[in-house]
Amino acid sequence: MSNGVQMEMSLNMEKLFEKLGDLKSFFVYGQKLIPTLQKIMDFIQDTVPLLESVNKSIAESTAKIPKASNQLNSVSSATEMATTEILDLVDGISNELNSIFVKLDEVKIRVNNQSELVKRLKEKYPEDQDIQSYISNSINIEELELFQNVSNKIQESVMNITLALQVQDITSQQLASVNHLINSIQEKLAGLLIDLNSNGKEKVINREENPLDKAAFNENARYEKNNESQKLADELIAQTNGIKSQEEIDKLFSNTK
Repeated sequence: MSNGVQMEMSLNMEKLFEKLGDLKSFFVYGQKLIPTLQKIMDFIQDTVPLLESVNKSIAESTAKIPKASNQLNSVSSATEMATTEILDLVDGISNELNSIFVKLDEVKIRVNNQSELVKRLKEKYPEDQDIQSYISNSINIEELELFQNVSNKIQESVMNITLALQVQDITSQQLASVNHLINSIQEKLAGLLIDLNSNGKEKVINREENPLDKAAFNENARYEKNNESQKLADELIAQTNGIKSQEEIDKLFSNTK
């Protein structure tokens, strides 16, 4: 065997041993990597039940949201109906008061006309006890004015009731705002539920169309008077200001994907 062939075989053997050394290093690294891979597998196995629990929780929450939305609609409808009935009664009282004021004006005119006659009778028959008794018991302008003042106060109270009933409109505005938030969150939860669904199929959550969905509303509506009950309602609604816009809701759920 020539020297050239021996050198070539020697080089080939060196390359072979070098490759075997690399292979040995790879197996050594693989042995070190196996525990890490095992930990990753254990973590995945522990995470799967958690994801299933989250999936189930989101599904349950999404299913309950339409009921809450419909209940808000029922509350809004009930308060609107009650307010309408109260306003009808208030209108009836106002009409009766207007009739009373008209009659009072007529009576005032008649009393003023009779006052001259009473004055002449008193001067003409100063000793007549019957005439004097009639004059003493007759209606005078002062009594009519007192009665009219009371009627004016009643009318003012009726007007205050009418103004106070604007709280129903305020309540409707706030309920519409909350309902909008609920429906927006439901849509985002439904989307998240689709993403977590293992089979990749969309799960459509059907819900009845709610009139409050399309209703225009002012989420900042407030009652003008300083009322404790209204203040409490305003504070509860103010707690939703952290996610009051559709854009902020989108941001909230985009972080979960």
